[in-house]
Amino acid sequence: MQKILRKRVLRDLRANLLRYLALGAMIVLSLYIVVSLIGAADTVMTGVDQKAEENRLEDGEFSVFSPLTEEQISELTAKGMELESMSYLDYEQEDNSTLRVFKNRDEMNKIALDKGKMAEKKKEAVLEKRYCEEHKLSVGDSFRICGESYKIVGIGSVPDYDAVYKNFAEACVESDRFGLAFVTEDQYKSLKEANKSSKSEEYVYAYRLHDHLTDDAVKEEVKKLKDNTLIQFMKSEDNQRIKASSQDQVINKMSGLIAGVIIMILFTYVISVFVIHGIEKESSIIGTLYALGAKKRELMFHYIMLPVVITFVAGVIGTALGFSSLGIDRQLKECYDYFSIPKLPSVYPVYLILYGVIMPPVVAALVNCFVIQKKLSVPALKMIRGEQKERRMCRLNLGRLRFVRRFQLRQMLREIRTAFTIVFGMFICLLIVMLALDCYSMCHHVSVDNKADTKYEYMYTYKYPDEQIPDGGVAAYAKTLSKENFGYDLDVTLLGINKENPYFDAEVETGKNKVIISSAMAQKYKLKKGQKLILSDLEEDMDYAFTIKGICNYSAGLYAFLDIDSMRELMGEDSGYYNVVFSDKKLEIAGEKLYATTSKQDIEKSSDVFIDHMKPMIYMLTSLSIVILFLVMYLMMKVMIDRSSFNISLIKIFGYHTNEIRTLYLNGNFYIVALSALVCIPLAKKVMDMVYPLLVSNIGGGMNIAFSPQMYLAIYTGIVVIYLVISQLLVRKVNQMSFVEVLKNRE
Repeated sequence: MQKILRKRVLRDLRANLLRYLALGAMIVLSLYIVVSLIGAADTVMTGVDQKAEENRLEDGEFSVFSPLTEEQISELTAKGMELESMSYLDYEQEDNSTLRVFKNRDEMNKIALDKGKMAEKKKEAVLEKRYCEEHKLSVGDSFRICGESYKIVGIGSVPDYDAVYKNFAEACVESDRFGLAFVTEDQYKSLKEANKSSKSEEYVYAYRLHDHLTDDAVKEEVKKLKDNTLIQFMKSEDNQRIKASSQDQVINKMSGLIAGVIIMILFTYVISVFVIHGIEKESSIIGTLYALGAKKRELMFHYIMLPVVITFVAGVIGTALGFSSLGIDRQLKECYDYFSIPKLPSVYPVYLILYGVIMPPVVAALVNCFVIQKKLSVPALKMIRGEQKERRMCRLNLGRLRFVRRFQLRQMLREIRTAFTIVFGMFICLLIVMLALDCYSMCHHVSVDNKADTKYEYMYTYKYPDEQIPDGGVAAYAKTLSKENFGYDLDVTLLGINKENPYFDAEVETGKNKVIISSAMAQKYKLKKGQKLILSDLEEDMDYAFTIKGICNYSAGLYAFLDIDSMRELMGEDSGYYNVVFSDKKLEIAGEKLYATTSKQDIEKSSDVFIDHMKPMIYMLTSLSIVILFLVMYLMMKVMIDRSSFNISLIKIFGYHTNEIRTLYLNGNFYIVALSALVCIPLAKKVMDMVYPLLVSNIGGGMNIAFSPQMYLAIYTGIVVIYLVISQLLVRKVNQMSFVEVLKNRE
C-alpha cells in the first residue's frame, strides 16, 4: 500500500509543482532573513566579547579635573586595580571633522589592528577604521594635525570606542565627522605642549579590577584623592560606547526569533489548508482505499509526507543561504558600516541550525496531524459518495438580497477557513510592514523635528566657565543625569534656563522640583503632565524627584528644563553659575575652556544619520512582507478557485461569461480583503507600537512613530493593488478551466 501511496506523492508534487514551489520559496526567503539576522547577531555578540577579552577591555573609567600624580596613581593601584591613562586631545580638521588623539595603549583597551602596524616614530599614527572608511584613507596615506603631516601606519579599532561617539550626549555615531588617532607617547607630549587642540586635554583613566575590588570601592577611593575632583565615573556596562554593537544585536536576535516563530505558524497553517483541500478533493479515493483495507495511520503518513519534505528541504536551503556570505555577511555589513569593531569570524550555533532545519518539518507534521486527524475520521461510505459536511454558517438566512450578493456571501461562507488564512496572513505581513515603517517614521521625525526644534546656532559646553557671559550668548546650567529604560540607563540632560531663554519654549517655574520635559523625553518614557519624574545621578549615587509641569516641543534629546536659579540652589552652586552658553552666532571662546562645541549644522547632519543607517533594513522588511502577502493571498485564493472548479465548469456550460464568473467567485474576496485591511492596518500598528519601544530601548532620543494619513492610505492602496493583480492572474486560471471537470465528476 505504501508503495502505491508514494507514487501518488510524486504525482501530487508534479500536479501542484508551482504551488509547492511558491510555498517553499516563502519558507526559504523567511528562514534566510531570520537565520542571517540571528546568525549575524550571535557573530557580533560572541566575537565582540572575545575581542574585548583579548584586548583587555576596561572594567570602567573616570575623568578628573587635573591629571593624577605618580603618587596618586600608586595609591590607587595599591588598592588592587590596574590603572592606565586614556587622556586625549581633540583637533579640528580642514573638512570640519574632529580627530581625538590618544597615546598608544599598553595594558588596557588595546588597539586591534586590521591593517598595518602600531605607531613607533614621530609623525606616525594609527587611525580608527570607520573614520578611514568615511574619508577613504589607507595605510601609507597622510593626514594633517595643526598644519603638520602625519603618516598612517595602521588602521584598527579599540574596545572602549565600539560606538565612536564624540561625547555621551550624542544619539548617533557620525564617523565622517569624528574619529580616533593613536600616536607614540613622545608625539602626544609634543602635541600637548604645542597647545593647539580645539579644547583642553581631558584627563580620563581606565581601570581593571583585581582582588575582589568593586566599582563602588574604586569610586570612593578616587573621591578621596587630595587636590583633585572627580568629574565623571562610569562602569563599562554603563558606557554607551562599549559593546554597543553587541547590545544593538540583542534586539535584532530577539526580533528574529519572534518573527521566525510567527511566520512559521503562518506557513504551517497555509500548508494545512492545502492538505485539507487535497483530502476533500480526493475523498472518494480515500473512501475506496479505506474499503480496500488501508489504515488511517498509513493515509495520515501519506498526506503529511509531502508537506514535511517540502518544509525540510526549504528549511535546509533557507538555513544554508542564511549562513552563507549572502546572509550573515550581508547583515554584518550594516553593523560594520556603523560600529567600529574588528572583522569577526562567523559563528554557526547549533540551536539556530536546529531552528532552521528541524523546526519547520516538525511544526508542519504536528499541525497537519492535528488537522488531518478529523478529516480522515469520516466514515468510508460518506467519503466514497463525496459528501461534505455543511457548515452552519452556510444556512444563514440572507434575507432578500439580490442573487449576485447572495451567491457571493454563500461562497465566502463556504470558504471561511481559507478567507481566515488570507486575513491572518495579511495581519502577519502588516506587522512586518509596521516594523519597517515605524523605523522609517522614527528616523524621518528625528530628521525633520530635530532641525525644526533646534533654534540656536551654537551651544558651548564649558569646562572652565568665565565669570562674565560672552556677549551674544545666553547662559544655562546643564547636568547629566540618567533614567532607566528597559534595563538601559539613558542620559537625561537637566537644563537650567531663564524664562527669557529664546531657544526653548519651556515655560519654567520657580521651584526645585518643577520641570518641563522635552517632547522626546515624553515619547521615550510615556510621560504626561502631572506625573512624577525620578532622575539618577550615577556619579553621586543620588536620586532627584521632580513634578512634570508641562511638555515643550524639543525632539533633539532627552531634556528636563528647570528654572536656572532653582537648579543652582538644588545643586549647591553659586548664584550666577553656568556651564553652557547658547548663541545665534559663533562666539570667540578659548578652546581650552570648553568640553564641546555643538552647532546647529552638527545636529542637522546627525539627524540624517539614522535614516541612512536604517534604509537597508526598512527596504528588506518591506520587500519581505510584500512578497509573503502576495504569495499567501495568491495561494489561498487559488485554493478557493480549485475547490469551485466543478461549479465554474458547470456555469460555463450554462453560458456564463468570464466577467460574470469573476463577479461570482472572485469579487466577493475583494470585500474580505478590503474590510479586513481596514481592521488589520490599525490593529497591526497598535501591536507594533507596543513592541517597538522595546526594540529601540537603547537609543537615547525621541520616538515619534506617528503615521500621517497619507501613509495609512498608501498601505491600504498597496493591499488593494496586490489583490487586483492576483485577481487578474486568477482570471487566467478560470479561463483555462474546461467542461471536462463536469464530465469527470458526473454521477
